[in-house]
Amino acid sequence: MSTHFVGVGGAGMSGIARVLVQRGEQVTGCDRSLSPLLKRLAQDGITCHVGHDPSHLDGCDRVIVSGAIPDDTPELERARELGLPIQHRAEALADILRDHERRVVVTGAHGKTTTSSMLAFAAVELGLDPTFVVGGEVRQLDTNARGGGGDLAIVEGDESDRSVRQLPATIGVVLNVDFDHLDHYDSVEDVVALLDDWARTIPADGFVAVGDGVAISPTAEVGRFGVGPGDGLRALDAVTDIDGVSFRPSRGPERVQLAVPGIHNAGNACAAALVLEQLGVSLDEAFAALERFTGAGRRFEVIGSAFGYTVVDDYAHHPTELVAAIAAARGRDPKRLVVLFQPHQPWRTKAFSAEFAAALSAADYVVVLETYVARGAPDPEASAMRIVEQVQGPHASFVIDAPRAVKELRGLGRSGDLILCCGAGPVDAIAREVLYG
Repeated sequence: MSTHFVGVGGAGMSGIARVLVQRGEQVTGCDRSLSPLLKRLAQDGITCHVGHDPSHLDGCDRVIVSGAIPDDTPELERARELGLPIQHRAEALADILRDHERRVVVTGAHGKTTTSSMLAFAAVELGLDPTFVVGGEVRQLDTNARGGGGDLAIVEGDESDRSVRQLPATIGVVLNVDFDHLDHYDSVEDVVALLDDWARTIPADGFVAVGDGVAISPTAEVGRFGVGPGDGLRALDAVTDIDGVSFRPSRGPERVQLAVPGIHNAGNACAAALVLEQLGVSLDEAFAALERFTGAGRRFEVIGSAFGYTVVDDYAHHPTELVAAIAAARGRDPKRLVVLFQPHQPWRTKAFSAEFAAALSAADYVVVLETYVARGAPDPEASAMRIVEQVQGPHASFVIDAPRAVKELRGLGRSGDLILCCGAGPVDAIAREVLYG
């Protein structure tokens, strides 16, 4: 079988490609620009092309496509002419799940990548030999995906485009619900309805871990989790500091010390521990493995320190995530907190500008980079300047491009500062440029 991936440089697409090539398939892919991830995929045995061309399908048996790819992309037009099967990313991921008896799918508005990375790492550590596909690099495993030899698969389910509904699970995790992705949902109730419908597809003898405030009614057994008093497995007396976050679980060991920061990660760890318990692991063993987890790529990832300050990269691109990232940064007690934020997609800038500004107001200095347009056309009414104009308290500046953002941050950095770079666009490259040039 020869498979071509259109948009192979995406986090989910690259993970599926890695699993297939590890299973002996011939895999090729293309993306619009060269990236470090494309170079890594080439090292993994995946032939990668920059740009789109119908010739990429020569000798191909099927095509897998990212949801971000337009229908008139040359490869897709050629695939239709040839009558080749075309699968959406979620359909290909569903096929991987069906190859396994135990199928874990992690979804929700926030924390999917961290929680699925926690589970993948812990399952490897505990000798469960899982197949996993997550939306970011599991840093200690140096990959975002692996084809395991056991009966267990762990994947991140994407609710943003509703594609999670295609994923067959025996164990589900619904971390939380929030209103985002206005291009696919009309209200938060619309999000809840989708997740409820999906959770009801989990067999009655399965299990669903459900976070606080998620009003769904699966037919499978439900295990609740959260931070503070409440039902289910709880993270009690949580304290965050420069080493991460510690808490007292309501069941299991006396206390847990995670190496990842942020109170929210105490809840993510409880979700992961519930899943591991369902997989036959004691809570003591589960939390011990989770204590050894040091984080997922682009999730409060410490890029390094130089010139007396530390630079951190985070994928936060929703107001709730931005609040959590800034709180985690404050937990490290920096002398000053400097935040670079780039909003992602024009519609998100317009919908949440006031909420973004409120979150950024908790920093000491704010730099806002012009809105990143991942797909579609720029919107003159969606300039990131509208966020800058609403920030209250700290000095906030607007920059039009990445080189100016780097220059601004280098000029601001002082000894003892933490520079937090947030956004779903290429702010990770800015974070590295600030330190390493």
